[in-house]
Order: sequence, then structure tokens, then C-alpha cells
Amino acid sequence: MPASQSHVDYLLAMLRDPARSPAQHDEAVRQLSRVREEAIPALVALLVEPDAGVRGRAAAALGRCGSKAIPALRPLLDDPDPGVRGAAVMALGLTRVGRAARPLVAALGDSDADVRRKAAVALGWLGNSYALDALEAALEDTAPDVQEAARAALARIRAQQRSD
Repeated sequence: MPASQSHVDYLLAMLRDPARSPAQHDEAVRQLSRVREEAIPALVALLVEPDAGVRGRAAAALGRCGSKAIPALRPLLDDPDPGVRGAAVMALGLTRVGRAARPLVAALGDSDADVRRKAAVALGWLGNSYALDALEAALEDTAPDVQEAARAALARIRAQQRSD
């Protein structure tokens, strides 16, 4: 059953409200992801909000909306805020769509180690063999957390290939 526009508007207002608790923000993200088609345009509009927290929460909700969210998430990989870039990376992984692998591989070269770590994790979720060479290279990253995430992603992709 479609959500009412007033309910979607209420959830979007929750995402914008910095006075809300992280749990309330998470609940709004979860509920918005349930009404995918109706929420996508409004979530995309939030991606240009001045508040990085709002942009990151909108990215998180979009990641649960599937392949239609990928074009909107890609530009966030150039966001000045590493938290937003990290949220976009995780959201791309949550789409579980193979074409998200290319921007995630590019994110392995981000200036922020946490974004690179999240990109490796997200690539592991996708299980796309396109990422193997980039993940191998990430084993030499200067950040141990990135190396570990790349190792885990490689193991996951290779295990999936063996089971196919």
C-alpha cells in the first residue's frame, strides 16, 4: 500500500531535523526505504542540503531503494564531507547492483581512509569480480583498516565465485 504524501513529508522532516536523535534518524531512513518509489525524488532533493548530516542520511535511505538510486548517489562521492562520501559508498553497496562496482572501485582511491575502508566493504557486498584487481591493490593501502576490509571483500568475492 502506498504511503501517504504527508507521511513521506513527515519522515523527510525528521531527516532534516538536527534535534532528532540518531535512533529517530535511523527510523526515518528505514521507513523511507520501504516507500522507495515515492521517496526517491524527495531524497534526491535532500542531497543538496547544506547540512552534511542530512545529505548522509538521505544517501543511506537511497541505498535501500535499489538501482534507481545509483545515479543520484554517484555525485556524492565528490562531496567535500568525508562522512557524506562514506554514506554514499555504503549506500551504493546496499543497492546490491553490479553497476555500482565502478564508482565503488573509484572510491578506493578516496583521500579519506574510512571512505576507502567502506568502499572495500561495499565491494564485498556486491561480490562483483570487476573489483578484484582494485581490492588486490587495496591490500597495500597505508591504512590497516582498509587492508583488512579489502582482504575480507576478496575472500567474500572468491567464496561466491567458488559456489557459483
